[in-house]
Amino acid sequence: MGFVEAVEGRCSVRRFRPDPVPHDDVREMVRLATLAANAGNAQPWRFVAVDDRDTLERMRAAIRARLDEIAAWPEVAASGQAGETRKVLRSSSFFADAPLTVAVCTLPYSSTADRLLALHGVTHEEHDRLRQRPDLQSVGAAVQLLCTAAHALGYGSCWMSAPVIAAPTLEDVLGIEPPAQLVALVPIGLPAGRSRARGRRPVDDVLRFV
Repeated sequence: MGFVEAVEGRCSVRRFRPDPVPHDDVREMVRLATLAANAGNAQPWRFVAVDDRDTLERMRAAIRARLDEIAAWPEVAASGQAGETRKVLRSSSFFADAPLTVAVCTLPYSSTADRLLALHGVTHEEHDRLRQRPDLQSVGAAVQLLCTAAHALGYGSCWMSAPVIAAPTLEDVLGIEPPAQLVALVPIGLPAGRSRARGRRPVDDVLRFV
């Protein structure tokens, strides 16, 4: 599969066949993901591949418990929107139905520019405005390559950030220890049925030359 074909053919897959994903294929996907462009070549990413059914169900249960907690918040209950958590549960827990899910973590990143800004005492908000989280940009690039590599190897995947709403418990379940932090889950498996990429805006809508 050529580069253009791999990029154009990749799409988000949310339903998977139960066939296991060989560990050698997972290693190759992650190897390709780690070739992503990243800030200062710090490679601030870690990956946890989960194919144990009990662990995946514990992760789903953690998200359900977190959303039940949110539904019970007085502000949410008073707004009449507690039922909206059911929608969030659907969109944040289908990873547990995949044969394998990769948890993607980020590690702290600090450049010379970060240290100079800290010496000046800039606020957290101003720091993020001036630096725009190079750690998350780096990990995002790796996740995109992970999903593209999965497609090139014949698998489907989906980049999920919604499950991070239960990050502290998920990190406990997966043995992710500080300073690493969970930033995304990527379920991977053979697609069940056909999926199509959603339309994209024309290039002229998103690009301008100056």
